[in-house]
Amino acid sequence: MCERQDPLFFEVDIVDPKDGESEQIKVSVPDILLNNQHDIDPVKTAALLLKSRAVRLEHIRDSQPDIDDMSWHILLSLMVSMNSEQPVTVEYLAITHDLAPNTMARYVKYLNSVGLIDEYVDAEPAVKGLLKLTASGDALISDTLRKIGHELMNI
Repeated sequence: MCERQDPLFFEVDIVDPKDGESEQIKVSVPDILLNNQHDIDPVKTAALLLKSRAVRLEHIRDSQPDIDDMSWHILLSLMVSMNSEQPVTVEYLAITHDLAPNTMARYVKYLNSVGLIDEYVDAEPAVKGLLKLTASGDALISDTLRKIGHELMNI
């Protein structure tokens, strides 16, 4: 759930699947989205989202041609969770992305088969089926996000 706190930041709740506790992180909104009244301009926002998708598709096409929008969002979720040290399971991703658990399991299986994510067991407490990006998955996502960031700065 996102709440608007001020014109430059959103508070984003990240829920811990183990205990249901949530943590808020601040997400910055680029100044370019703001008009003179400090409202978000929907047309500029749409242009940024479309540009972001186009850059992502072009950048990933050569190395991982079958990364669709849902796969991308799963990878983004894992990147954010790893950065905030929040454990992620298939069930958590299914709820977060509003997909049936069996559908999400197929996405996870595919992303695992192409070497972008791994499943691991957390020893304290013993929790099976936790997901994380592999080194190559992290590199692909990081490189793509850097490319998107550079392109968006030029809009």
